[in-house]
Amino acid sequence: MSKLTRRHFLQAAGAAGAVSALSVAGPLLGGASIARAQQNLIGRVLQMERSGIKIHSYIAPDVSASVTSHVIETPNTLIVIDAQLTQTFAREFRAYVDGIGKPIDRVILTHEHPDHFLGGNVFEDVPFVTTNTVAANVQAYIDAGNVASVAALIGESEVPEAPRAPEGGLEAGDLTIDGVTLSLSVETNAEAPETLVIRVPDASVIVLGDLLYNNMHFFPGLDRANWISILQSLRDNMDGYDTLLPGHGLPTTRGELDIAIEYLTFASEAAESAASADEVISALQSRYPGFEGTGLLGFWGLFIQ
Repeated sequence: MSKLTRRHFLQAAGAAGAVSALSVAGPLLGGASIARAQQNLIGRVLQMERSGIKIHSYIAPDVSASVTSHVIETPNTLIVIDAQLTQTFAREFRAYVDGIGKPIDRVILTHEHPDHFLGGNVFEDVPFVTTNTVAANVQAYIDAGNVASVAALIGESEVPEAPRAPEGGLEAGDLTIDGVTLSLSVETNAEAPETLVIRVPDASVIVLGDLLYNNMHFFPGLDRANWISILQSLRDNMDGYDTLLPGHGLPTTRGELDIAIEYLTFASEAAESAASADEVISALQSRYPGFEGTGLLGFWGLFIQ
């Protein structure tokens, strides 16, 4: 992940005016109307409404690996999914959520990686929940002092003094909040040891967490062959769903699964023949020259010595 400095943030802030002024509306994402929120934000927000359910997606800038958090807005409440990496963008996201003007029912964490849970402290006044396994792994990560290594990458001021671990209790099955059904399932041993997938049938939306990156370089993951198999199964069983909400990057459609499968296949083949992580990184940059998230490529050093 790229080191975050005051200079980087000032550069990102300088672009905020252009981002906030842009508005897009039209028959995107399977016929849904989608709009970019016109707010003075450094990150981007896209909104989509279907069947009385509004989906808000907040995407941090590339300097923060385009980490994406989502909000499911029901008639009376908000369900937040994932909580950002840095304090800067976690606070901006929380301010945006508060601006919607409805109470937050809970924050759901899709997986154990710190770029999605470290911002949980800005939601200290609401429940922060996930599966038992993810909750235990986050607590173990915090207890082992591993947050210090993240601080070394992004700066001490960008991690909370007291990182918040989520509570467990979520499991596969249907969960109904304010009349809206969330269908939960769990995928294991892919980008992370465990990932919570959240389907919203009434909105034809699937929240995939870091099983899917959009126009981004992927974290190398645990078992890419299994990860590819999961994505193939998702692609082949999309009946009733046409919109995918990734863990990094913009909301997208089923076709992005094909791109993800191709990317992971190419990355695996490159890794098998490479003598060093630099060779893999060079191959990925050559193959995908327009992809954001180049800071994520540095993690290949942990997988290829």
